[in-house]
Amino acid sequence: MRIMKEPPKYLLIAEKLKHEIETGEYQPNDQLPKEFDLAKSYNVSRITVRNAMKELENQGLIYRIQGAGTYVKERDLKHATVNSDQLELINLKKYKLKLLDFEVGQVIPKITEALNIQSYDIVYTIKRAAIATNKQLVAFQKICIPAKVIQGLNMEMMESSIYPLVKEKLNVKPEKAVRETSLVHATDDLINQGEVKGKVEEKEPLLKWLQKSYLADGRAFEWNETYYRITKFPIKEVIVL
Repeated sequence: MRIMKEPPKYLLIAEKLKHEIETGEYQPNDQLPKEFDLAKSYNVSRITVRNAMKELENQGLIYRIQGAGTYVKERDLKHATVNSDQLELINLKKYKLKLLDFEVGQVIPKITEALNIQSYDIVYTIKRAAIATNKQLVAFQKICIPAKVIQGLNMEMMESSIYPLVKEKLNVKPEKAVRETSLVHATDDLINQGEVKGKVEEKEPLLKWLQKSYLADGRAFEWNETYYRITKFPIKEVIVL
């Protein structure tokens, strides 16, 4: 009689985590437990857990940020039609947006290039903060929107989600967004602005999201840099899924 060989433990762990991701127990951008905790939970070595994580990474289910942990990857956002909730980087049901600055003018070359506009084109530049109920700063962001794509924005509109405005003003839904994630540390240039000043410590680790959003006709309508205080607020609490 042929005896079936049991799969390696790391594959069994990877398969269980994969199932939990696919069934929604872990949502996009949720942080997975640390290797030490998983090893203890499954009664295996950290090397076994590390191999399981590598397997999930190879399958495109997770991503790692050095010094910050391992997170569930957003598999569909880059290619599928998206809605406002998927684009929003701040949990507006939990945190309040506060406008820090609103400017209309030209922007630096890297942003004009990303938005596929000319150096003389006018851009709305919005700086906002996300504030918790205890008045602590959760995150802050800089958003650039080309005026020739979305016209008629004003300060009063900027303390709520901008994405319903896109549909309202253009009668077209955003089609896709591309995000890049990195771990950065707060610098004087970054935190020396408005309400951010004095509320973020110098060299404090921040999770940076760079989001570029596009309409169905291919036009870029948003450059968004959002910085989260990951040591103060769990990732799951600041991202709308």
